[in-house]
Amino acid sequence: MNAAVTAKGPAWGFALSEAVSLLHEAGLLQSVLLSGPGGMVAHSPEDTVGLVDNTFAGARLDSRLLEAGELFIALPGEHVHGRQFAAAWLARGGWVLTDVAAGEDPLQGAEAAPEAGALLCTDAQAALAFLASSWRNRLAVRVVGVTGTNGKTTTKDFLAAVLAGAGPTHATAGNFNNHLGLPLTLLGLRPEHRFAVIEMGASAVGEIDYLAGLAKPDVGVITNASPAHLAEFGSLEGIIVGKGELLDHLGTDGTAILNTDSPGWPQWQARAGSKVVSCGQNTGDHQWSGQNDVEGASLLLDGVAWPVPLPGEHNAANLAMAILAARELGATDDEIRQGLGAFIGSPHRGVKLEIAGRIVLDDAYNANPGSMTAAVQSLLDLGGGQMAGRTFAVLGHMAELGPDAVEIHRETGRQLGATALDILVAVGTQARALSEGFDAMGGGGHYCATQDVAAGWLASRTRPGDRILIKGSRSAAMEKILPLLAAACEESDKSDETQI
Repeated sequence: MNAAVTAKGPAWGFALSEAVSLLHEAGLLQSVLLSGPGGMVAHSPEDTVGLVDNTFAGARLDSRLLEAGELFIALPGEHVHGRQFAAAWLARGGWVLTDVAAGEDPLQGAEAAPEAGALLCTDAQAALAFLASSWRNRLAVRVVGVTGTNGKTTTKDFLAAVLAGAGPTHATAGNFNNHLGLPLTLLGLRPEHRFAVIEMGASAVGEIDYLAGLAKPDVGVITNASPAHLAEFGSLEGIIVGKGELLDHLGTDGTAILNTDSPGWPQWQARAGSKVVSCGQNTGDHQWSGQNDVEGASLLLDGVAWPVPLPGEHNAANLAMAILAARELGATDDEIRQGLGAFIGSPHRGVKLEIAGRIVLDDAYNANPGSMTAAVQSLLDLGGGQMAGRTFAVLGHMAELGPDAVEIHRETGRQLGATALDILVAVGTQARALSEGFDAMGGGGHYCATQDVAAGWLASRTRPGDRILIKGSRSAAMEKILPLLAAACEESDKSDETQI
């Protein structure tokens, strides 16, 4: 823990007295609870400013992860309201931001440390966003926003690495790329940060507009557009419009990094009111190509070679866009190479593993038709085509595809059947159409009802040297197969030893 962090907060941060004033002026703050002889007592915002001299640095939604000096954002959860966990944080001297209780509030009269307090807001989510935007505005940080259907997290990870070679860099953690996660990311900015890499996810038109309005990026990256979240976006055209909302917040001094190989490129180019830097395999301001060999993956960008830390041609494209964005933010190529050397990717995002001699491509975090076909191609490319083992794609369902989901799964299976993939294993009822489409193309499809059945099947049917892709949407939880496969392989090996 940072030695500068005390019970009253860190030496730097957002002054709570200022937060009270700003939220009150915006009409978002109803009252402030402060510690009194009989527990927490409500005060009007006007009477509070002179009583508070604390600061907070950073905020969290999960009370179990709070560290000293952070603001606890207590919001309604799926089963319980976050206020139920606020009393313990108040007892430790922390501060809480929450909504005005509809009924009896567990914070009224609660025992709390003298320096503790709570901000009772009419709309806690709006208050969180307002404070995050205010904090971002006061810092001299260069912000790059990243969105797109596929590759945005990996591009964010690449940018976080390469910019770190040029100066202190803050980046979206995990999947904190929505209306709650993005404000938390902004509140995690520190005065010493030179760069911020902000990932923006969306499942409907209007969401990127909201997020970009908070982040106010200097550079915007749109990786691509492909069919995903169709239940809300409605069509590929809706996705193109939604992702393009990022461009509206760059301003005339900003820069858009755009992919000429993606659907939507002409619309985005026309929409951008900023400078545009384009790239593609054969078109655009910058051309790139990727290759995989026994020494790993590499990118050739404008004739210059760059190592790609993750396998797959699509990751070469992601790195190309990250390099171009980093240059626009002032990073030199030497600084970019230095940062790239320290790259650490997000879990389950194209990570190459080995389990009992099998080469496993763990890309289990999420999936849509475009990312699924790209991941299979990455699997086929592993080892530069020189490995003798067979290839297995173990696939869960793709979520949020709307009423045509079954046919989209079947068509994706047909597309994979046209590749050199040996065996497709569909896991779960919603993924079954993948194997049906694969079989229709003469492929070797198989269906497993659950992850543990799939792990057992793989352990008995695969051998060292085989290549296995694990992929599916978040709700498919395909990462569960990894430890199950390792355990099943170990058990299989023990059985073989016994028979010998």
